[in-house]
Amino acid sequence: MKETFDLIDFALQKSGLESLKDTTQVQYLGEGAWHLAYLVQLRTGEAVVVRFPKGEAYGRKIDFDESAYYGEYAGTKVYYELANSVKPGICPEFFRYHIEKDKTFTVESYAGKAIKLENFTFMEAFQAGAELGEFFRYMNITKHGLKGFGYLKWNGVNVEGQFQSSVSAFIKEENEEYINDFKGFIEKYDMPVHPTAILQLEECVKNRNLEESRIVFTNQDTSPENILLHTDGRVSLIDPVPILYSGDSLAANFINNYRSLFPTFYNSPRYAKHQFDRFEDRLKTIADGFIEGYCNGDPEVRRRVKQEEFIKLTSLTASQFSLWQSSELTIEQKIRYGEKDAIANRIPVLVKRIDEFQWDDEKSGTKLA
Repeated sequence: MKETFDLIDFALQKSGLESLKDTTQVQYLGEGAWHLAYLVQLRTGEAVVVRFPKGEAYGRKIDFDESAYYGEYAGTKVYYELANSVKPGICPEFFRYHIEKDKTFTVESYAGKAIKLENFTFMEAFQAGAELGEFFRYMNITKHGLKGFGYLKWNGVNVEGQFQSSVSAFIKEENEEYINDFKGFIEKYDMPVHPTAILQLEECVKNRNLEESRIVFTNQDTSPENILLHTDGRVSLIDPVPILYSGDSLAANFINNYRSLFPTFYNSPRYAKHQFDRFEDRLKTIADGFIEGYCNGDPEVRRRVKQEEFIKLTSLTASQFSLWQSSELTIEQKIRYGEKDAIANRIPVLVKRIDEFQWDDEKSGTKLA
């Protein structure tokens, strides 16, 4: 414990905060996939969270990679700053990091406790989703000044997108992969898939493109464990996975996760503790609120997001089938997705969601495909 206490004290002082006086100021919050987290009560009355990267994650050793840590932590800092300029308090307002072998850390202001789905009313779930959808919409129109697209990398000076090539060419190749992967799934899957599914997917990608001027700075990881609910109903986001990409695609990623991925991944070690299958109705309500807040009554935006959601759903199904067909799963794959039996049981559920995909706007009856 003394070694951990000393590391926390080092992190606080390096971040310009007061030093620790005794161990009662420190509370172990738990471990995520990549970090160990500690809550520290400062004598000023404020609280911060100190995180240290784990030496092992998803069953493999994590070597010290200075450039990777800079890409992750500098990217988080840029995201927090831009997000808070759009919606003050949506992310921790204090964030510091330090990168050094065996002494790497992040320190950020404590933003509250993660939402507990069992305590969520349906009104709270819808409002939280709507607030996040509205935030995503505003992030789409906020200038970020970053170059390239894709996940972030460190260029030695600052962060930028991992790809600096033509985003239009990238999207074109991605569209072809979506079609080919789903066609391959249909050919090999031994149960029927609705014959219009591939036609619908082809319609979704027909005019799908992304111009450089429309690349937005957004967040791929908004799982319930990264959404914090305040007593006054406000929500906050922590631990983002920042990405430069299509805003509509990442909005659809949120919706697909809450409607299809989380409820069907309840039997994977990565998500088992959350028991998402017990709260599928609340997850769906969060997604419903999100799409309302994101689309803001615009039928064209809703149509694009529904098409992107269908793309995400078919891609998820094809990728799960491909995993199931593989000769052997890695430890990381078993943690993320479960054993092959769990994957096999998941696939027909996803196929059923494809077959029953709701293309009509339930409020207006407008056809969205």
